[in-house]
Amino acid sequence: MESVSPPAGRRLGPRSLRGAIVLSTVGLMTISMVVVGLFIQLLLSRAAHKDVDEVLHQRATQAVGLIQDASRNKLTVPTDTLEPGIEVYDAAGRLVAGSVGGSVQELAGEMSTSRSEETRDGADGQARLLALPFITPSGERGVLVVTQDTRPYERSERYALYATGVLAVLVIATSGLIALRVTRQALEPVTQMAQRAANWSEHDLTQRFDLGPPTNELAALGETLDHLLDRVASAILAEQRLTAELAHELRTPLTSIQGSADLALLRGVPDPSTRRDLEQISASAREMNAVITTLLELARDESPDSRRRTCTVADLVPALVSAASTVTVVDRTAGSAASIAAPRDLVVRAIQPLVDNAVHHARSTITLTAVDRPDSVELTVSDDGPGVAQALRDQVFEPGVTFREGGAGLGLGIARRVARSFGGEVGLAPELAQQNGGGAAFVVTMPRR
Repeated sequence: MESVSPPAGRRLGPRSLRGAIVLSTVGLMTISMVVVGLFIQLLLSRAAHKDVDEVLHQRATQAVGLIQDASRNKLTVPTDTLEPGIEVYDAAGRLVAGSVGGSVQELAGEMSTSRSEETRDGADGQARLLALPFITPSGERGVLVVTQDTRPYERSERYALYATGVLAVLVIATSGLIALRVTRQALEPVTQMAQRAANWSEHDLTQRFDLGPPTNELAALGETLDHLLDRVASAILAEQRLTAELAHELRTPLTSIQGSADLALLRGVPDPSTRRDLEQISASAREMNAVITTLLELARDESPDSRRRTCTVADLVPALVSAASTVTVVDRTAGSAASIAAPRDLVVRAIQPLVDNAVHHARSTITLTAVDRPDSVELTVSDDGPGVAQALRDQVFEPGVTFREGGAGLGLGIARRVARSFGGEVGLAPELAQQNGGGAAFVVTMPRR
């Protein structure tokens, strides 16, 4: 059954335009802030490495200058001015003075024989070492190893990462709120216009928005909807006039045909063949009159009061059983007590063609079964006849298609159209027919009040 959900003007869901815009904005800002955060971290990391290297070079250059000033005759290290974290090695790689301590002592020893400037990171990543070879004025060679603690720089990078994360969250949240507010203000008039248009199309075809000249997007939309409502109103009024004229033009000759046939039958017809023909003419005229009445009622614009009328399955059964007087009717509808959100006469017109079809095909019995669902009532009409051929199951509700000898192919199509007019549906249920031992089974789904 096709159902129409209420307008979601104030609902933010994944399928709404407002939700899609907000989610897109939040997603875009999230990606942007991640990219910006990675760029900032990369920039800070490179800047920190550069600063550490500059500090190492400054310390190493200063220490080499002091050593060269003190080493006029032989390699001499002024220990009183040597900063902590510096070691001096001679040409053979022996420690002359200084100490670096900690976990980088072994690495400093490995760098003591370097022949060129060399920079390495400590194994724990908390220090960086620089090996700088030098030559004293007396011609002696040595290697100066300088270490620099990198933990303050890493701590600064970590604080910058935390600050970037907090800033990113604030920017994303602010962007989402701004997008939500802007889209709400921009789309609220559109939602109201859609609701008004839907209400007017059901109750008052003369109402229009009348927003004036299309000076902006909303005014242009209002003008477009006004033109659309004009065309809808013209189409509905034209259909109502056409159906009224057709009903008047067709009912008059049909009444004359039926009256003439009934009058001839009342007078008495001695020829059995002629009598059967007259009875067929009279029955066909009645059936055509019922079809015309149903189509006319569907085309009319019903009032809201008539749409709010309800009924129950118990209200429908007497009319359905009386139409099946030639076969046995098994009534299994006692378990249904829900109210159907549709007028009784309209529901009967939706089910009557199914009952007539079951009576025509049943061998001896038809069965009526009703089940209450959370939002609907399902009424099943089944018979013990030959059933519906597999090739016709997808076509039985199309106009002009029939699997009944002498049928016009209109009944089932009209039944579905009537059911859909009050929010119901009619369908074939072959699995229920198989459970019942064969025959045909049709299910009418009706909305609950």
